[in-house]
Amino acid sequence: MTNIKEGDKAIIMHDSGNSYLIDIELRTFHSQYGAFQLKDIIGKSYGKRYKTTTGNEFLVLVPDFRDLLSKSLKRGPQIIHPKDVGMITTFCGIGKTTKVLEAGCGSAFLTSHLGNIAKSVVSWEKNEKHYKIGTENIRRMGLNNVEVKAGDIKEEQGTDFDVIILDMPLPQDTIKKITKNLKVGGRIAVYSPCIEQSTAAINMLDSKGFINIVFRECLIRDWENEKCIRPKTAMLGHTGFLVFARYIKKENKKDIE
Repeated sequence: MTNIKEGDKAIIMHDSGNSYLIDIELRTFHSQYGAFQLKDIIGKSYGKRYKTTTGNEFLVLVPDFRDLLSKSLKRGPQIIHPKDVGMITTFCGIGKTTKVLEAGCGSAFLTSHLGNIAKSVVSWEKNEKHYKIGTENIRRMGLNNVEVKAGDIKEEQGTDFDVIILDMPLPQDTIKKITKNLKVGGRIAVYSPCIEQSTAAINMLDSKGFINIVFRECLIRDWENEKCIRPKTAMLGHTGFLVFARYIKKENKKDIE
């Protein structure tokens, strides 16, 4: 494993499960568990333990994608929850060859997930404040295959996207303008907090040559596993509705063999 250098990032984790994302610098790291010199880490490999001034120990780890996402992103507008991110990436079949078009970027939480697994991502954001947050968060994540654009997705000129994802008000108004950007056989996902927006999107998708329309939401219930095994009283319920569909262009004579 490559030795740690000044300027590298690391996760330092206490046995309690608390962890910190840090830049390796010539300074003292302070926490509720005591302090230690970060210079002692330089030149060493990840996976080693270091004692603090109070006798506590920290394990130094390579940050993974989830570490970077949860500890380096600046929060702005409400993010799409991980449970919904999983549904979107799975039902849209997103992988290493997929070209994704997205609106809006927001805090770039979903955008970052997409950039981590897709070939390329173009994300549009109309809100200037959100655009600045999203752009900075993508920079922090180091995702060179993601481009964030300021403005309306309807300005996009690309015509060969495999997937389009819409997280925006009045998605039905955008759907009728962006079929030109989607490959035949491409997929679309629409995320909406309200059922009225979702049903309007479904009607527009149906009128524009989309098939295999799926309308659902994802709910999560965690379980207690300490004193007894039982569902937790509180659960993560509604976050948003998801609509999925696949595009088939209406046939022209030249398309028929």
